[in-house]
Amino acid sequence: MNANKGFSLVELLVSIAIAAVLIAAISNVLNTALTTQVTVKNQQDTLQQARFVMQRVSNSVRQSNQLLLPLTDNPNTNYSESVRNLLAVTLEPTLDNNKDGWADANNDKDFLDINYNGSKDSGEPELIDEDVGQDSTNDGVSGIIGIDDDNDGNIDEEVIKDNDEDQLKNEDAINSQDDDGDGSVDEDPDGDMNSDGKSGIINVDDDHNGQVDEDQNDDDDEDGRTSEDWLDAHVFYLSGSNLIERIPNLLPTTGKDYTEYPIADNVSQFRIEKIQANNVESILVDITLTITPGKGEPVTLKTQVAVGSAL
Repeated sequence: MNANKGFSLVELLVSIAIAAVLIAAISNVLNTALTTQVTVKNQQDTLQQARFVMQRVSNSVRQSNQLLLPLTDNPNTNYSESVRNLLAVTLEPTLDNNKDGWADANNDKDFLDINYNGSKDSGEPELIDEDVGQDSTNDGVSGIIGIDDDNDGNIDEEVIKDNDEDQLKNEDAINSQDDDGDGSVDEDPDGDMNSDGKSGIINVDDDHNGQVDEDQNDDDDEDGRTSEDWLDAHVFYLSGSNLIERIPNLLPTTGKDYTEYPIADNVSQFRIEKIQANNVESILVDITLTITPGKGEPVTLKTQVAVGSAL
């Protein structure tokens, strides 16, 4: 008998069939593992993008002196001003992107000259947003240019002096009071920001030069110039599924001088709500962000931050 007899044809075919089944099984396991790996990576990428956006948006609130939008709900309207898919705050007062020694929001490059020697000395703070004109954002339109400030479905529809687009103009001075009864405070000032009929604060030597109320009533910092330091709007808004950020350009000449760019795509929810805290002087912003990628599960992040809490 031949001891070196090989596999029969039947045995060879059976072996091949078994090998094919094993290979198919292994292939399915590998495909499942690769698919899971891709899904996990997509989910991680989406979460990372959401965290980046949430941090950027919430930091803008923490590092701002003033919330511009949303407004508080107006009792005279039947739509919401306090819940929006946009956010606008004033530019961070210490930000100096071009490293020229002056805050980007300091349009007139002035400071509190305590010893009145004409030079900025140590301990003398810059003056930010202290001499706002009738058009508080200095962009030539009502409210913030290109934005539906009051959520009535119209954009820039009023006169330029109507900063909150409520069909009234310059009726809410900066005095911590709701002068026009619309629920919001200090959102529509005149060129004389506190409406006291004097330059700066009445009976106060605002610029430390030894004189009181010596300039025009719309010269709020008593520096001999009027309405030269406007509110620089830092804006986030949803356009389709893209979240857009708008920041003023360096050394802007007007409020129209800005740049916009997308910071996230596949955004299915960008919800901003203005909340009045128990302390009436504290304003909270509730932020909800949802990113829904083409493949993978949606990622939703929520947070609540206080305006100016990082200053």
